Amino acid sequence: MCRRFAFLLFAVLLAAAPALAQSNGAVAPPTQKPDAAPRLSGEQQDKIRDSVRNAKVDHVAKIDVPLLVGAEVPRNLHFYPFPKEVAEIVPEYAGYFYVVAAEKIVVIDPLSYRVVAILPV
Repeated sequence: MCRRFAFLLFAVLLAAAPALAQSNGAVAPPTQKPDAAPRLSGEQQDKIRDSVRNAKVDHVAKIDVPLLVGAEVPRNLHFYPFPKEVAEIVPEYAGYFYVVAAEKIVVIDPLSYRVVAILPV
C-alpha cells in the first residue's frame, strides 16, 4: 500500500512539475532569434551613408554599451527613423531606426532596442 501511494505521489508531482516551474516566475528563453539584417552591397552602404549624412538632424550620440549586433541599447537613447530613400534602397530597413555613434551608423530595432546592423560612416 505504501509503495502504491509513493508511486502515485511521484507520478502526480512529475506531471505537475512543468506547471509549477511556470508559476514560480521562471521565464523560458526565447526560441526565435531576431531577424538578421540583410546583407548590403558596397553601393547600398554608400547610398545609406549619403542619406544619413544629408539628414538634417543632430544624430551623433554617445553610447556607453559595446556596439555589437544583438546588443541592447539604452531605452533613453534618442534615435531617428531612416530617411525615406533608405527604404527604397533596402526595404527591410523601413521599420528600423538609426543613430550615429563612434563613427558608425547603428541600425536599431525600435521595438526591442537591439542593434541589428552596424554600418561604417
